[in-house]
Amino acid sequence: MSDLPQIIRQQQSAYQERGWRLPIWLAGSEAYTQQQLSALKPEGISYWLGQQAPAGFTLLSAKQKQQWLGTECDLLVVDAHHAGDWDLVAASSGCLKAGGLWLFVTNEPDLWRQLPNPAAKRVLPYPLDATAYTGLFKQFWLEHLSEQRWVKLIENNSAVMPLLPEAIAQVQAELPYRTAEQQQAVTAIHKVVTGHRRRPLVLTAHRGRGKSSALGLAAAQLAQQGKTDILLTGPSPVAVQTAFFIAADLLSQSYQPGQNQLLNGTIRFVPVDVLLAEKQQNTVILVDEAAAIPTPQLQQLTDLYSRLVFATTEHGYEGTGRGFQLRFQSYLQQHCPGFQKLHLHQPIRYQANDPLEQLVFKGFLLEQTHSVITAPLQPKAFSYTIKDLLLQPQKLQQIFSLLSLAHYQTDVMDLWALLDNPALKLYTLEQDQQVIACALISFEGELDAELTVEVSHGKRRVQGHLLAQSLAFHCLQPQLAEQKMARIQRIVVHPSVQTQGLGSQLLSFVLQDLLGQQYLIGTSFGATLALVKFWQKAGFSPVKLSHQNEQASNEASVLMLYGEQFRALQQQFSRQLYWQLADKQRSLDPALALLWAQPPSIELTAQQNTELQLFQTGLRPYELIETHLQCWFNLFYAKVDYQTALLLVQRLWQKHEWQQISEPAAKQKLPELCKLLHL
Repeated sequence: MSDLPQIIRQQQSAYQERGWRLPIWLAGSEAYTQQQLSALKPEGISYWLGQQAPAGFTLLSAKQKQQWLGTECDLLVVDAHHAGDWDLVAASSGCLKAGGLWLFVTNEPDLWRQLPNPAAKRVLPYPLDATAYTGLFKQFWLEHLSEQRWVKLIENNSAVMPLLPEAIAQVQAELPYRTAEQQQAVTAIHKVVTGHRRRPLVLTAHRGRGKSSALGLAAAQLAQQGKTDILLTGPSPVAVQTAFFIAADLLSQSYQPGQNQLLNGTIRFVPVDVLLAEKQQNTVILVDEAAAIPTPQLQQLTDLYSRLVFATTEHGYEGTGRGFQLRFQSYLQQHCPGFQKLHLHQPIRYQANDPLEQLVFKGFLLEQTHSVITAPLQPKAFSYTIKDLLLQPQKLQQIFSLLSLAHYQTDVMDLWALLDNPALKLYTLEQDQQVIACALISFEGELDAELTVEVSHGKRRVQGHLLAQSLAFHCLQPQLAEQKMARIQRIVVHPSVQTQGLGSQLLSFVLQDLLGQQYLIGTSFGATLALVKFWQKAGFSPVKLSHQNEQASNEASVLMLYGEQFRALQQQFSRQLYWQLADKQRSLDPALALLWAQPPSIELTAQQNTELQLFQTGLRPYELIETHLQCWFNLFYAKVDYQTALLLVQRLWQKHEWQQISEPAAKQKLPELCKLLHL
């Protein structure tokens, strides 16, 4: 029988010659796997993902994920005997460098797939117990990876050695570049700075291709050439740390995590909202992880600044999805037709066609499928449980690819939840066996009466019941949380066939099926005017709005319910919203405020009418009639010209200062606007 050290000796040199990582699946009893691992001598930097790390290993934890994501190691052991955090498994694989060893350790396969996964508490809804419930992800993982190129060392079985394809020859790069593609990317960044204005660069790549390093190299070189205002930005300071590390190294400067500038501010981090609020002059702006920034903010950056680089992970561990390419790049095509696009293919820590990367991409469905949809569109509707999809792996790949393609935030956790959470269901529209639209539904509610009261009083929170808990606590309707509920988590349409009514068609099918089963139906999403109109047209009404914007979408999250029976809740929401609009922490789109808010109707007195008429003729200052104007607007806002109404919402309802309002000369135009008083 082969042992682990012997297999490593036999196999690792061939992988090292090709610049690949060696993946090994070690399976068996704990006594067997510990015996095999005890003969393993950690060399170099060794990481351990599991419950407890032996001597010589660094334990990787979820809390420190951002710190170790950008690091490198020579050996990585994933101990999945007792628990498997699939999000960390996928993310940590990117740390292993060429020639390194990846060990995936489990019980014997048939036993392992039947054991519960305590780490699944991250994705399971109440009252399911992760220590007792067995989901389907392990079954999917084993079946999906049965043909992958990894060494299998299983107790009481002969070791399986894969046949390796020929290595792909790579073009060597000169220092400081890791690949020729990275050098090309840096050259393209320089061209943005020195070439024609308004020619942004979009730099995309899978994780580990050196795009963040390219930003850092370019920033350092520009500083060396005398450029004094180089701004790095992203969804958070952590997103640009790699660029700072690389720039500091090239400039021979010290850098500590959290430090936001180099060379006395020549290179510095500036948050996106600051860039939008305070126009910087003569700057080059390097945006990392751009897909995690809301599209409206990216559009505003494009309008304000003329020398921009947008870099982003195309898809993968960070969960940014590929929607960025389709939504934002279509905007660039319209407003910056000369923009450039560059995609990096070559990994920097290992060579192309790496077996571990292929294993991770296939095991977590990170490879995108590109479908061609034929006309005319005559789709059929279907519904699937997760058990259905395990028998149709190609359909599961299509659905997950569509979720990743059309939504800005789809990642490994979503696949994990999809396969382990039995409270999820999928509906699709399909043409020629190709999924062109899908809806993801979460079944919630049916909480017992005692629990719903505790939730309504803020004493308890339970996972997986967003709709029920929001209604019980925020809307003080605990009795509704006792009903069975269906929350529409996502509804996506393939970008190539959007705006053709397919979303409404799919939603109609979903509603018909769920209403037939007596479900209370709701949805929650980042509120934009277009999305809100889509849901309101389908019969949904808002009942709750988050106090602050979501970090991912930069929009307030709205909860909407289907059906006329919630009209009283909707009216209560609208009345409350009016009084909340002046809160400086709430930055609601004035179009949504105009659509939703219900102001009090108080008739104007004769005195107020007289003062407004004096203001109209220039005989009364604005400051003395503002409250009268608000009373008038509250009465007649529905009859006011739309653009004027938006302006008055910002000033009178949201209490924005004049300089905050989109129309700079609004105050000077007020007497002209007050001709409306004759309504």
